[in-house]
Amino acid sequence: MKKILILSLIIALVFTLAGCGGVKQNIEKKVGEKITETIIEKAVGDENTQVDIDGDTITIKGADGGEVSLGGTEWPAVDGLPEFKGGEIISAAKDNEGNVMIIMEDVEENDYQSYLEKISKDFTEDVVQMEADEYFLFEAKNSKGYKAVVQYFREDKSLTIIGNKESQ
Repeated sequence: MKKILILSLIIALVFTLAGCGGVKQNIEKKVGEKITETIIEKAVGDENTQVDIDGDTITIKGADGGEVSLGGTEWPAVDGLPEFKGGEIISAAKDNEGNVMIIMEDVEENDYQSYLEKISKDFTEDVVQMEADEYFLFEAKNSKGYKAVVQYFREDKSLTIIGNKESQ
């Protein structure tokens, strides 16, 4: 009888813990991350590819030493592109060659204009600027061969910044 009572208590405890949101969600998150990592590794087709999911950020490392990070919400560490201080980063992608793409929301037009003044001091080669009713575009290179594209959409207050180091 004691064994049945102890077994019942253990089963009840397991179901109680499994029913707890925190434990259950944590297990589901880890299983989901592992499945996603496996799918990406299989899709790349290289058994030496490593995928790491940390919160909202996915980092893919190839056997050749290449690395790409996707989905972060922090400004990526990259030389050659000044940090934009306004708005909120909703996605940031970066590779180990200095190529980046940052997508932001809640960006005020005056913050975009301030950034444009700042970036246009260093990015002075092959300048292309365009303005439409709801859209601004700035594209240029700096003297070190780093190219920047900055796009601002007035209506939804979104900003996309793309930077890449051009091949020599």
